[in-house]
Amino acid sequence: MAEDNAAEAPQPIAVLVEMRVPVGTPRAFAQQMATGIEAPGFELDPEFEAMPMSPPPEEAEMRAAAGETVVLVRGMIAEDKISELEAQSNVIKVWRDTPIAPFPQAPERAEGTEMVVSPAAGPCPIPPCDCTFGNPANGTIAGVANYLGVNQIWSKGYQGAGIVIGIVDGGITAIGRPVKPGETARVPRVIGGWPTTDWGTTAAAWGNHGNMTATDALGMAPDAQIYDIRISGAPTMPGAISKALQGFQWAIDQYRTNGTPQILSNSWGMFQESWDPSYGSDPNHPFTRKVVEALDEGILVLFAAGNCGQTCPDGRCGSDNGPGKSIWGANGHPRVMTVGAVNIDEDWVGYSSQGPATLDPNKPDFCSITHFAGYFPTIDPGGTSDGGTSAATPIAAGVVALYKQKKPSLTQDQIKNAIKGTAKDIGPAGFDQHSGSGIMQAKAAYDNLFMVKLKFADDPVTLKFRDDPKLKIVDDPIKLKYRDDAKLKVADDPKLKVADDPKLKIADDPKLKIADDPKLKFADDRAGSAMPYQPPGGAGYGSGWTPFVLATPHHSMAWGEHSGGGVSAVQEEPSVAGYEAMISQYEEALIGIREKLEQATGEIEALDAQYQQIAEDQQALIEEYEQLKASGEIE
Repeated sequence: MAEDNAAEAPQPIAVLVEMRVPVGTPRAFAQQMATGIEAPGFELDPEFEAMPMSPPPEEAEMRAAAGETVVLVRGMIAEDKISELEAQSNVIKVWRDTPIAPFPQAPERAEGTEMVVSPAAGPCPIPPCDCTFGNPANGTIAGVANYLGVNQIWSKGYQGAGIVIGIVDGGITAIGRPVKPGETARVPRVIGGWPTTDWGTTAAAWGNHGNMTATDALGMAPDAQIYDIRISGAPTMPGAISKALQGFQWAIDQYRTNGTPQILSNSWGMFQESWDPSYGSDPNHPFTRKVVEALDEGILVLFAAGNCGQTCPDGRCGSDNGPGKSIWGANGHPRVMTVGAVNIDEDWVGYSSQGPATLDPNKPDFCSITHFAGYFPTIDPGGTSDGGTSAATPIAAGVVALYKQKKPSLTQDQIKNAIKGTAKDIGPAGFDQHSGSGIMQAKAAYDNLFMVKLKFADDPVTLKFRDDPKLKIVDDPIKLKYRDDAKLKVADDPKLKVADDPKLKIADDPKLKIADDPKLKFADDRAGSAMPYQPPGGAGYGSGWTPFVLATPHHSMAWGEHSGGGVSAVQEEPSVAGYEAMISQYEEALIGIREKLEQATGEIEALDAQYQQIAEDQQALIEEYEQLKASGEIE
């Protein structure tokens, strides 16, 4: 009879326990405090070190006033005893340790091992939809770089040097590490990771999924380095959110130490709400709060949308697929970059999870490329292609690394907004719940972030400068639209000046002006400098020369007006040849101006950095002076 009762006893489950402790309590002491929890049957996990947690926003003020902070511990307890555990005086809340899994392509299989095309389970919202699950591969990882314009960014000298991407995944077999028996070291440029004792030694638990995602990130940022943050569990359990919490905490601690990793790429999540409804929809879940902590530190965070799109969802999704039922938990947090998937032919992938997400209606943010030959089968013949939103996400992470190399101070929002603002729309006009803002365009986003932008209004042609201290230029279009009364204008004033800060703004101390005639004039300290190009028919840049005067075919165009000379172009009757020649002249002039403005942008950035350093030095000197004066050491 006793044996029957033991067999019927509920099996313990893994839980995460939020505890209140006094502010300043060391982690080791908090762990010791947790051993005093007296709930019946609770067993503390000694391998999970007490983890500091930011309290939910609505509790932060209350905790601070009480002199309390929050830590998280892990343990095992029977499900029917959780209420008794939560009744403990120092326990705030108990959460299940959510199961998680990677997001590779996972079609239904026929008998044997061959993958087959999954039949569509629902309508295709953006025809045609790709339900091949990447069998066969469509294009190569080099082709993905070309499609996105990444090769153009490389040509400018940015390939990810100095940037570390944390691959939060199922592990990596790193070249130079003692990999486990039966596995092969395949991924270069891995420099560290978590668990700290055996990072880079295994990728088997998730079927080399971590090798794939690391390879895809390096495919876009070949000079970047990788952290292997392994969150996979035992072979019988794909993974648990407690592992992800530990991995993120390690990354946060590492970032506080040396500023790396700058980026965390996550190609995993939940397939069904039933796995854990609390994690799926509660923004105060400990892991979701830990993701926000990483963002607040300055780490950039990308998550795969998931593989539960309505057209051909992964079999693990069950009935949880399609809009509103496929992006769960932190994968759809408003602040992360949530990445959907298309193939290189710009076909929306039918399993790419659709918004609204449970935490944000405006998801996914954008789509990246999947179903290409990358790690699979080029390096590892065990798969047909790099697929799923799992492959799309590290492609995007690698692109982000290029931007961070160019300007390390870029924020999550700046990069996300640039990618969304330049994405190629493939669905309903504007944002849609299937593809987000569209397909990311790496070079266009780069231009949006860094290049001098010339914006041309339809009527009349207008040269506008943004309030942001940088002038930017877009590649498309570089065509000048003209009207009969076309005028070159700079701001409404219309004077372009340099402020003291020293960013390019409208100010009362003009240095650059454009007169109403409209002739471009430079201050005395600029006179005589050399132009980077020779306009058609013109001489070198110097005193008395008008670099560029816009006009229409009904008026003369002055390319080089000199004192004592005329203009190089004269009025003539409109003709096809005349139009084409003048359009060509406009284009050449624009290219020259763009080159000059790109150079000026770099100079402005350098001056701004110098200004900031001098300002910091001055402030330090002022503080030192005030301290000495207050102490009476100087009079």
